[in-house]
Amino acid sequence: MKRFISLIAPLLFSSYDAFLIMPYTIRNLLPIRTEPRIVLKGYLGIWNQVATSRSTALLGTGVEFTNVTAEYKLLNNSDISVYNSGYTKNNTFTSIKGYSYIKGKSQTRRKLHFDGVPVDGNYWIVKLGPIHSNNYQYAIVSGPLTRFFGTRFSLYVLARNVEDYKNKYENEVKQWCKKNNFRFFWNKYIPTYG
Repeated sequence: MKRFISLIAPLLFSSYDAFLIMPYTIRNLLPIRTEPRIVLKGYLGIWNQVATSRSTALLGTGVEFTNVTAEYKLLNNSDISVYNSGYTKNNTFTSIKGYSYIKGKSQTRRKLHFDGVPVDGNYWIVKLGPIHSNNYQYAIVSGPLTRFFGTRFSLYVLARNVEDYKNKYENEVKQWCKKNNFRFFWNKYIPTYG
């Protein structure tokens, strides 16, 4: 009997552990809410990437890049031109151009097309900071890896001013990320502002 208990105990505990983390895993598969509305004028302009997740390395960016900026300009009523630039870990400047467009009805659930990239990515604006001087002060962007998997796969945090972000908003954003399941090895918040 003692031997039976010693054999079955690890199975029971591993099942119990799986039961405890199951809600987090299931919630990570469910679609993340995007912002219900956005003032596009307040989203345009130059942004600094202040954090990202390890998973973004699969998308061609990632935690290895520094001084990453994104510049957005309105092309028409809803499409936005995108110019991203930054430095690799070897201090080589790199940039890419593209555009963001709406797929569906939501202005905040967008697709992103880059020149030379065969597949359009997901660009979901999941949280917006306050508006000051007609501009949002920070934005959290995510999106699913595929239509059926990993709705919280990628994480990008953008800010207008790095110092203001660190002093006023970083703790709020980190808490939001943890609460919304951006806390696993592949998708947790990693600062990139140096």
